[in-house]
Amino acid sequence: MARLAFHLLRMSAWCGQGWHRVAWRSQWGGLGLGWLAACLAIALPAQAAVTPGSVDFGSGDPELGLIGALAGIAFDGAAAVDGQGWVYGKADTYTSCTNCAGRGGFALPENGGASTPSVAFFRAATSGDRFGVSGVRIYNPSPANTSMTVQGFREGVLVRTVTLPLTVVSPQLVSYDLGLTDVDRVSFTSSHDWFFAIDDLGIAPRPVVSGLSPVGGAGGSTVVITGSGFTASGYPAGTVVRFGATTATATVDSDTQITATAPAGVGTVDVTVTTAGGTSATGSATQFAYPLASQSISFAAPGPQSFGSAPTLVATASSGLPVSFSTGSAGVCTITTGGLLSFVATGNCTIHADQPGNSSYSAAPRVSHTFAVQPVPPGAPTAVVATAGDGEAFVAFAVPASSGGDPITNYTVTSSPGGIAASGTTWPIRVSGLTNGQTYTFTVTATNGAGTGPASAASAPTTPRSAQTITFNPPSSQFFNATPTLTASASSGLVVSFTSSTPAVCSITSGGALTFLTAGTCTIQADQAGNASFLPALQVTRSFQVSQQLGVVSAVPGMSGFANVLLSGGGATCTLVSADTRFMSPAPLPGGRSAPHGGFQFRSVGCTGSVTIAITYPEPLPTGVAFWKFGPATPGAASSWFAWSGATLSPDRRTVTYSITDNGVGDGDPAVGAVRDPFVPALGGADAAVAIPVDAPWALALLSALLGWLGWRRATAVRPA
Repeated sequence: MARLAFHLLRMSAWCGQGWHRVAWRSQWGGLGLGWLAACLAIALPAQAAVTPGSVDFGSGDPELGLIGALAGIAFDGAAAVDGQGWVYGKADTYTSCTNCAGRGGFALPENGGASTPSVAFFRAATSGDRFGVSGVRIYNPSPANTSMTVQGFREGVLVRTVTLPLTVVSPQLVSYDLGLTDVDRVSFTSSHDWFFAIDDLGIAPRPVVSGLSPVGGAGGSTVVITGSGFTASGYPAGTVVRFGATTATATVDSDTQITATAPAGVGTVDVTVTTAGGTSATGSATQFAYPLASQSISFAAPGPQSFGSAPTLVATASSGLPVSFSTGSAGVCTITTGGLLSFVATGNCTIHADQPGNSSYSAAPRVSHTFAVQPVPPGAPTAVVATAGDGEAFVAFAVPASSGGDPITNYTVTSSPGGIAASGTTWPIRVSGLTNGQTYTFTVTATNGAGTGPASAASAPTTPRSAQTITFNPPSSQFFNATPTLTASASSGLVVSFTSSTPAVCSITSGGALTFLTAGTCTIQADQAGNASFLPALQVTRSFQVSQQLGVVSAVPGMSGFANVLLSGGGATCTLVSADTRFMSPAPLPGGRSAPHGGFQFRSVGCTGSVTIAITYPEPLPTGVAFWKFGPATPGAASSWFAWSGATLSPDRRTVTYSITDNGVGDGDPAVGAVRDPFVPALGGADAAVAIPVDAPWALALLSALLGWLGWRRATAVRPA
């Protein structure tokens, strides 16, 4: 088909004799473009709200150029992707459009160029307006255009697409039903790059509801709806009135008034009007209030309940709204709003059921029920522990988690085997009449006014045995340096063991051997753990005093009678060690010296500073006696024999007194607080026989050292000048 050429457009009636742009396209494809002097702008009416009716580009309408608006619809090309818009002209000005003659005016999209589909579009002239497009007439002069795509947009979002099959080279404009509603922009796109003509757009504005009269009432009430955009004459969409989601019977009185019959409903609903232009907006002016409906609660009486149970109550409202529960007797029962009951005591429980209503229903009358909460037998005691005795057992336990809603009046313990029972209100409960050597377990039940509850879990096995006692005589007071062995006996004949509860003062072996660590009070425990035939014996505890040993009475070699040795000084805990304190028998000594009355050694512990020894002999010491001792001659020196000038002899020659400082001259024990001092009164010259101690391990060392020293002295004495 030969291409149509665009010729001169008819001068606009509003521009006098000016000329619009002239564009033409020959049937051979050539394009010429020129300008003739014309009006530079077209005077159009101010933009206004969309008005209903058919937008007809007839000869009686103002001419529509590149920009313009008709009936609140703008045809200004502002949203054209490729700059295409609308041109207007009477059909009879297009000599190549043989089928257009006498058809009236129409909107014509410019061609976008080869292989570019032609696009026409329009929008609401005022932002926020919406409209509907129910009908359109399209003229398609090209066999290449086989279809038309129509798209409706709302706030930039595509809401509907309609595809129209085009009638090819129709002798007239063909009518189509679009059914676009509630849009603010519409586009028409051909399937080929050829122009098409559009006329007689069926435009409907979005309806607006501004008021209702009355604003509330029951279903069946007559309601007058006022607003605008209610008529849809000539459009297939019609007008629909809804109260909420329910369609109402309505008569469109005019574009600004509708008379409707309110359908049945509840609560407050929005009244809307829907036409081809869309659905009216909602707000406070569009709300219709139905009277609140009444409702009732169905709540069956629960009947008596058992303490300890947890039933769930059920109630329903005729409205279908949820029912909530509350208690009227919190001292007996509690309940969640969902109906879960809990009992805290026995007695009468009152439960209320309520439904407060909502915007559709008034509050339901409260329904209350009172029922008895009855006691049940208590639960089982727990943590049962049995302790065996002599032909008996003592059973303790924890009280049940539930008393059953009534005070527990009695507990019963039962043995297995034998079924021997005993009862009481407190625990432990004594079960007698058991056989020694027989192993038993025990269960416990609790009883209240409603009866006896279930038995507890069994205790661990236990075996009654014969009793036994311990005989442990109180020990007498002891000296610190003593090493006694304590004894005790059990009536069973089993061995008694000992322990010390004062380990800082004394220690003891299980067999009774005592060791004293310091002076003070020593406490000893005697135990017998029992066996398969005898129960453990009750522990027996004895305490006694451990005293300092400050003196020794002993025979003296070469003298008749006994010598008295007295320790003084060194503090309150200083004491002699008996095993290391004694007179020593004489032994042969070289160097012409002798010890006819032996020597004396002592060891003291727990001492501070210096100690003093006073030895009173039964007879006077010989004339010419000299005192020697073994130890460090100076503090910190190695031990050796040396002449001791620190001792004094009484005028009657019977008492020798000397002092030793801890870790000082003469102290042979390096331990702090301990003093060791061997002492010898010696007689004779270099060739005289002497006696030295040999009955102690240290004496051998002393003897070797003394012999060596005396030999050296003798050699020195006889060495030629």
